Amino acid sequence: MKITSALSISFLLFILITACEKEFTPETTYDGPEMVVEGYITKGSGALPPYVILTKSIEYSSSIGSDILTDIFIHNAEVSISDGNNKVQLQELCVSDLQALPPVLRDAILQAIGIPNINLDSTGFDVCIYTDLLGIVGLGIDVREGGTYDLEIIADDFDTVTATTTIPYGVLIDSLSYRNHPSYPANDSLVEVVAHFRDPIGPNYYRSFSQRNEESFYPSSTQGTNGSVSNDKIFEGQAFSFSVIRGQDPFSDFDFNTFGYFWRGDQVTFRASNLDYSHFRFWQTLEYNTGSQGPFGTYTRIESNIKGGLGIWGGSSYNEYTLDIPE
Repeated sequence: MKITSALSISFLLFILITACEKEFTPETTYDGPEMVVEGYITKGSGALPPYVILTKSIEYSSSIGSDILTDIFIHNAEVSISDGNNKVQLQELCVSDLQALPPVLRDAILQAIGIPNINLDSTGFDVCIYTDLLGIVGLGIDVREGGTYDLEIIADDFDTVTATTTIPYGVLIDSLSYRNHPSYPANDSLVEVVAHFRDPIGPNYYRSFSQRNEESFYPSSTQGTNGSVSNDKIFEGQAFSFSVIRGQDPFSDFDFNTFGYFWRGDQVTFRASNLDYSHFRFWQTLEYNTGSQGPFGTYTRIESNIKGGLGIWGGSSYNEYTLDIPE
């Protein structure tokens, strides 16, 4: 009865508060679209070639439809990457450009550059990126750990945009293991995956991903963090173990009972990425801002390393580790 009464009082208070609320319409300071950059250069086994997605910002009050999505991409821009010795021009490539190719070749290119193989007839809009096509066959920009990479973008109706990122040296995970679910044996089908690790001396910034069987990789949080990224301020130089919280499609149904766990019989792949500081801060502030929504949430400004626009040009290196969990 005490629990029921408390819930009832809370519900009544919520009704009273929301009934007194007035619609809040913030003042707009929208002065026109800005260039939004989402670009990555990554070192790792099977890594995608460098790519950049260019879109333009819209007013937060705009209604999102297929016409807006079609017009949001910035076309015919000059996008280049320099490693200090060589400069490579990226080529614009849209999913619609590939429709005339044989399906086997088209799907191979889509997979190589990371564009989802979507049905354009059903979505009503096209997806376009700028990518180093020569990088698919290993003839593009030299992507290496310790490298510094400058991005420059020149597009009509926008100021020239620049950014710089680095690819840090990878940090290895010692091993992966698993342990029973906390409620075992009552729950004997789910397990926790555990990574064993020693952090090297020096500032390090990490981002984690996990893959279950043939599913896609999804950002994965780790024990003690609220998002997919972490730094080593509280564990610098230490050896320890941490739980790998299974990442999942954010648009899939959420099940509190299975969230974060893996199943017996799964093959688990853990991707441990190393970022530079600005790349880390972008994801840290973005994930914090996303997780603090709601009536009592606080706004956090998302940090960006893009000069003349918004977004991120991020370098990273990664290593992958696979664990087969027996049934």
